[in-house]
Amino acid sequence: MRLIECARQAGVTTDTLRHYLRVGLVEADGRTENGYRTFSERSVARVRFIRGALALGFTLRDAGELVEMGQRGELPCPRARTLLDQRLAEQGRQLDAALRLHRRMQRAVADWKKRPDGVPDGHELANGLDPLDPDENSNGNVDGQDDFDSDGLGNAAEGEAG
Repeated sequence: MRLIECARQAGVTTDTLRHYLRVGLVEADGRTENGYRTFSERSVARVRFIRGALALGFTLRDAGELVEMGQRGELPCPRARTLLDQRLAEQGRQLDAALRLHRRMQRAVADWKKRPDGVPDGHELANGLDPLDPDENSNGNVDGQDDFDSDGLGNAAEGEAG
């Protein structure tokens, strides 16, 4: 089958399948005489596995590692459990950070409703509302990144274990 049919059967877009091809998660089984890539039911099953892994919280890298293990004849289940434990812990940390931010936002909205409108002076967001209130920080940071990992975007810094 051609790429478009493989993507349709796997429930992904052709762009997604092409991405999986580029990053090496899926390989074409061959090519037609006029150069179109061909795929088998095995390719469809692999794409479905990858989508299922992503839906469960694995990363593309995780899914690729598990696929490679299966190709080498290794049992991926122990590694999958370890990876899922790691992803679960990461998700818990992100959820905690999101809940802290949500509570901080709720307090800010409630506080803001009690204050008159004003022009920010560069130190406060609005009339006495300080979004970087050190009393709000759970770990003592005053840089406003207490709820995020080291790059401030929810990602661990390069080389940092998580």
